[in-house]
Amino acid sequence: MAVLLACSPAAFSSDLQINGFMNVTAGNLSTNDISLDGYDDGVKFDVGTLVGLQMSKQVNDSTSATMQLISRGSEDFNTEASWAYITYAANEDTDIRMGRLRTPFFYYSDFLEVGYAYNWVRPPSVVYRLDAFSSINGVDVTRRFSTSVVDGSVQVYTGRSTNELTTSGDTYVFELRRALGVVLNLSMGDFGARVSYHQADLSADVDPALAGADGRALDNLAAAAAGFGVGDEFIADEDQSKFYQASLSYDNGSTSAIAEWTALDHETAMLNDDTAYLVSVAQRMGDATVHLTYTATEDDLESGTVGVIQKNLESKESSIILGLRYDYDSSAAFKVEVQQHDEELVQGAKGDSGLLYNVGMSLVF
Repeated sequence: MAVLLACSPAAFSSDLQINGFMNVTAGNLSTNDISLDGYDDGVKFDVGTLVGLQMSKQVNDSTSATMQLISRGSEDFNTEASWAYITYAANEDTDIRMGRLRTPFFYYSDFLEVGYAYNWVRPPSVVYRLDAFSSINGVDVTRRFSTSVVDGSVQVYTGRSTNELTTSGDTYVFELRRALGVVLNLSMGDFGARVSYHQADLSADVDPALAGADGRALDNLAAAAAGFGVGDEFIADEDQSKFYQASLSYDNGSTSAIAEWTALDHETAMLNDDTAYLVSVAQRMGDATVHLTYTATEDDLESGTVGVIQKNLESKESSIILGLRYDYDSSAAFKVEVQQHDEELVQGAKGDSGLLYNVGMSLVF
């Protein structure tokens, strides 16, 4: 598609914008006793490596089309459209978009793949953990507003999506129907705040009839629950799931900080509820930025028999990340990180700890 656009006379029109970004990363775990972001104790270059191309065309005074194509090394560089939507500007403060949209779960959701936009090699996966649902097919409305002291926006969206989700080493098909969310962004000088609420009816292809020695973890869990008379609690069939997010940020040009909190609340017991948060500070010194982050997550179990069964997949983890970013030239940054990761509980068993070493380069063009 990029080649076709380049060959088209329309590519030279002043209202067609083509932008790109690329992240090239390498990572290595100090031990195989822990599992983190798809790395192991050998150097891997494909996990966080990706290239993206974004095209935007102003069709007329009120309507534009936007597409973002992403190729990820972790998926053998297969290309997918993470964005493909039409925007209608109802007025100078209100936009309506329809198509394939980024699901606005997190503070960094809109530029999650653009590594140049943040200091980490990638945002901490302990908090940024909903990769399978990062895009949704639907419609949203964004209204911007401004007062004498505060600038802000309100975004409301609805839609649905079907995706594969890998958890506990197994892959399942998950469907979100009647998804709905609202996001409030506020900024005042160097300070910013964001709160959001999301909900959807969740279904998954979990089947206790497939349980067995080689069965998937959630199939086996549902079968075990049936033996205790609570099997229906571990089947997701349009059961409502909710996601909450809140963040505070500060940036005065040299010193920056962000704190972000999230929580998942499932009607089904098939997936454990959890809370996660991160606190990160950074100091810029010319072209270099040093940053330090603490992040943690913990499952919240149900009571009674259901909670006892959920303990089989209970998790509690935390990380400390120390990193350096160096903007060695315009639109290009080199990054290096060391992450101390502690798995207090993994799938109900005592975990271990280890170090993840990451280096990467991020470009925008």
